[in-house]
Amino acid sequence: MASLKDVAKLADVSLMTVSRAINCPDKLSKETYLKVKHAIDELNYVPDVSALKIRGDRKVPQLIGVLALDTATTPFSVELLQAIEKTAQSHQCNTLIVNLFDVNDAEHAVNTLLSYRPAGIIFTSMGFRKIKIPAKLHHHPLVLANCVTDDISVASYIPDDYQGQYHAVKSVIDKGYRKPLCLYLSANALAGKIRREAVEQAWRDINYP
Repeated sequence: MASLKDVAKLADVSLMTVSRAINCPDKLSKETYLKVKHAIDELNYVPDVSALKIRGDRKVPQLIGVLALDTATTPFSVELLQAIEKTAQSHQCNTLIVNLFDVNDAEHAVNTLLSYRPAGIIFTSMGFRKIKIPAKLHHHPLVLANCVTDDISVASYIPDDYQGQYHAVKSVIDKGYRKPLCLYLSANALAGKIRREAVEQAWRDINYP
């Protein structure tokens, strides 16, 4: 992989000039900038973000770490990850998704994520559930998505199961169905009781026996 020195050598300029071409091209003459750009294109050079961080370069995009507990397994969950990615990009941030397959064996995934020094972490899960937060994450900027915890006080962004279920059943009723087959989630699931209450309320609202 080409280095900054390789670019400088090919363009016959200093390392500082290459750095300026990448970070503040307006400080270079058009001729010098084009020389450096040509060298970068020819060598397929990609800036080393870790090196920029070490030098304290403020223009390096912040990294948002995503710890994904079984998340990339359903259409809804994939959409959740895509929404995080798009939102991060809109704020000039990058994302790093690390899959976690067992919250009780999270050390490797957590260590991998933290090794990249993320500015913040989003803990996501497939299926609304209560989770344990690995101790190493307790003192990092953290939010939860599609899950909750009793371990620490932390913001949790969760779906509105009641309203979603209510509107789904109301839609069925509005189409004229009066004897639908209802398959309820287990009462042990966090959303189970909430969704059943929404179904029953939808039927009560039309005064149907």
